[in-house]
Amino acid sequence: MSNKATFSCIVFIFALAALTIDGCKPKNSDVLPHGALSDSLVSSPCILLAERINDVLYRAYEYDTSRNLLRMTEYSGSAANNRITKRYRFDYEKQHLVRFTETNLVARDQSLIYEFDYDSDGILRTIRPFRVFNSGPRVTDTLTVKYDDNRYINELSSARTGAQKWQYDSLGNIKQWLIRTPAATQDSILAEYGAYDNKINLYGFSKTIQLVRLLVGNAASRRNPLIYTLKGQSISASYQYNDRNVPTQSVVKTTSAGDNTLRETVFSYELGCQ
Repeated sequence: MSNKATFSCIVFIFALAALTIDGCKPKNSDVLPHGALSDSLVSSPCILLAERINDVLYRAYEYDTSRNLLRMTEYSGSAANNRITKRYRFDYEKQHLVRFTETNLVARDQSLIYEFDYDSDGILRTIRPFRVFNSGPRVTDTLTVKYDDNRYINELSSARTGAQKWQYDSLGNIKQWLIRTPAATQDSILAEYGAYDNKINLYGFSKTIQLVRLLVGNAASRRNPLIYTLKGQSISASYQYNDRNVPTQSVVKTTSAGDNTLRETVFSYELGCQ
């Protein structure tokens, strides 16, 4: 993603984490079951239909009649030429996402398939990415999912790519996001979070979106972050909410280390609420 707006969106996506609120449960097999990912979360009263960056469409979501996420379309985020860059398709067995396909429409041989494996209790244990070639898909890795004592995901790792790790506060919000490369002897901090709001996170209703986000380092927190640092950047976020306390807009202000220029990006969300 080459433009600044899309980069800012990725920064925000890394930082936002999944949250839900007690009650208002839709009948939705895409809702996170207890312990299936990282938290005993229940469902949000709203689902996400579209995301925009500075009023330019970035992602659109499609659901079946039971509100399972079936397809996601990703755009370049360019106001001048906002073309489709990726298409996602999601496959389920019972309540579990078992596979999704990420079709890259821009780069050759960069389409991917991810398969998800669960134990007999329905707990996610491994993720297997495949790269798609003309000759067919080839497995590239096996990622192991680990949990802390509270059943939050605290590590996603493989011998080939190293590890991503997360530490949580007493409320279940991410405090630190760390990585360790295969050659490294200690963890490096990528992000630290200083404060959260007390409202419903945008992605809390959907284990599917949570899994997509997990693959880029976004483990589930319970709230929306207000102040944090990410890869040397200082970031603050403010939100507007609907009457269900779900964000409809966020304003993200970013300052890079050694650069006092304040960059502001506006994200808006189209929701479908019960």
